Amino acid sequence: MQNSQRAEVQVSTRVDPKLVLTSTLLQMTQVELEQAVEAELAENPALEVMEQEQEPLDEDTIADQLLLRAGARYSFAEDTVPTKPYDPDDSQDWTDFVVAPVSLADHLRAQLLPMLPERLHALGANVVDAVNDRGYLDMQVEELALSFDATMEDVEEVLEKLQQCEPAGVGARDLRECLLIQLRQMPSEPVRDLALHMVADCWEEFTKQRYSRIGRRYGARPFVVQAAASMVAHLNPFPGEAFRAEWDHFSPSPAPSVTPDVVIRRTDNGYEVEIRGFDPSALTINERYRRLHQQRDRLSSDERSHVVQYVDRAQNFIASIQQRRRTVRRIVDYLLQTQSGFIATGSYRFLRPLTRMQLAREIGVHESTVSRATMGKFVQLPSQEVVPFEVFFKPALRVQKAIEEILRHENPGCPLSDERISKMLKEQGIEVARRTINKYRERLNILSSRRRRA
Repeated sequence: MQNSQRAEVQVSTRVDPKLVLTSTLLQMTQVELEQAVEAELAENPALEVMEQEQEPLDEDTIADQLLLRAGARYSFAEDTVPTKPYDPDDSQDWTDFVVAPVSLADHLRAQLLPMLPERLHALGANVVDAVNDRGYLDMQVEELALSFDATMEDVEEVLEKLQQCEPAGVGARDLRECLLIQLRQMPSEPVRDLALHMVADCWEEFTKQRYSRIGRRYGARPFVVQAAASMVAHLNPFPGEAFRAEWDHFSPSPAPSVTPDVVIRRTDNGYEVEIRGFDPSALTINERYRRLHQQRDRLSSDERSHVVQYVDRAQNFIASIQQRRRTVRRIVDYLLQTQSGFIATGSYRFLRPLTRMQLAREIGVHESTVSRATMGKFVQLPSQEVVPFEVFFKPALRVQKAIEEILRHENPGCPLSDERISKMLKEQGIEVARRTINKYRERLNILSSRRRRA
């Protein structure tokens, strides 16, 4: 009889809770950050604002806090953080439960780039940046090739892979293509196959609900045609909407109520940058908790766990806010160097093509860090115009704004044709086809030159 022993080594990864907290605070807007600070001040007795005088806590008070916090909850936002009662014997950090939302661009890059050869990674990131908030591609293949110095074949290869990503339908150039992408990803069966033909080959009949014609064309019974039409009607026309935050709606003229997260002012000595939001220098550790933390070996087990947990939590919170300000400042400093023409004048003709990947590489951070630091945030230019950070990274917005600017200064008695606008943009170094001008003009609810003249 032989005895055998077998040793197994298991390796597991655990995300650093401090990084989770830093990522979450980085993504917050100014208003959200202030709310998070207020929530943390209310939840954490070890954290305080220096201007406020706090009544010293003794050991009895700490013991009472232990009981009070037995059912306490911590949350940055309603329904985003699971409830966790305080357990002095539980060593798990509270920031394990902080959820950092993922943007549509982050979600797509995470899927697309591994599917592409390394030589197409930069192009893939640029194509993702050309996808709008609803999940549609804002630029044609020709525009993408011209804008990013790529071949048509490479752009088409990237686009083909992009349209295989989730959510289904993303990367489409119009509604019809969006529906076709979703149908093609479904398992083949009679109703789905008829729905595919309905959208691909009978689009006009489908949009006019001429189902009897479609049924006769494919020899399908009325109830099968109705089932196919119902399947199409239940598809998602805007696949990107699930990733779109309530505050993340770009409009050409942001509402006056928008609060800028960054303010850039022109001074005699150059530019002055103000990062708005709660100043971490105003936060500090409660002096009583600081002393108890230094003397924690003299405390009981429950008191020591309580003091260590909340002091460490306060220190991580302050450090994360400091890191947030440093990251945003580095991004703004880089934009001041590379987009000085646009920042100084507010004219979109001076806006140079830039991607989050390029910016991240230049300042030495991960691309997702740049995405979180800029997503949903606004910057006030020296001209007092407030614009979303998104304008620096979306090539389609640059084109749209340039068209708006040209039309704003046109002669009402002699309106500019789409062809003429295309030539004027080319003089500014922006290659845009006439049909693209037509698309943007319709999106802006601007009539054709003939109807504007009338």
